[in-house]
Amino acid sequence: MALAIGAIILTVVNMAFFGAHRRIEVVTGERQTYQMVRIVMDRVIKDLTCAYIPASSDPPRAMSDGEISKYRFIGTNDSSESVDKDVIHFTTTADLGLPGSTGGACDVGYYLKEMDLKNDRYLLIRSEDCLPHEGVSEKSKEMEVAEDVISLNITYVDGESKESDTWDLVEKLCLPKEVRVTITFDVEGRPLSFTGVAFLPLSDLPKLIRGVEGGA
Repeated sequence: MALAIGAIILTVVNMAFFGAHRRIEVVTGERQTYQMVRIVMDRVIKDLTCAYIPASSDPPRAMSDGEISKYRFIGTNDSSESVDKDVIHFTTTADLGLPGSTGGACDVGYYLKEMDLKNDRYLLIRSEDCLPHEGVSEKSKEMEVAEDVISLNITYVDGESKESDTWDLVEKLCLPKEVRVTITFDVEGRPLSFTGVAFLPLSDLPKLIRGVEGGA
């Protein structure tokens, strides 16, 4: 009888121990995820907050399409297969202190790239090109900033508080007032979404003026 009682007690103690150990592992994993998300969101929001377009001169000077194309803020919506895989490219003056970064105005992009051997899981990629060029760069340096991403959704808010899934500087000739970025991660097999909001100070600048000649 004593042996049976001892075996029962030992089983209960083992179950409690392994249950507590599992809970500690889950909490540790979630803590690491939240820390990673904080770093990723800080990076994205800082880049967006420092989004750049040239200020209008006094008197205002018209800019040619070629001049305008040297500055970017292009957000495209991709919800194919019911998964948000939005893409954004913009000019920013943010200095994140990354290795090889030269500072100044750079063309930065954020987008998803499929992970190897993991279906429906993506890497969050940050691209950067600090060399002067027209249009979205095709020679950007890529850096993986997060993994096990399920979706990336970006919403743009204009000066009249109207929301949009897309934005194009060439068409709107100004920056959005606010950008909301929602990233959903796979955490221990569960989807967890995190949203960061960037307020763009240069959205208050007057709209760019498009002209045929750069000096018109």
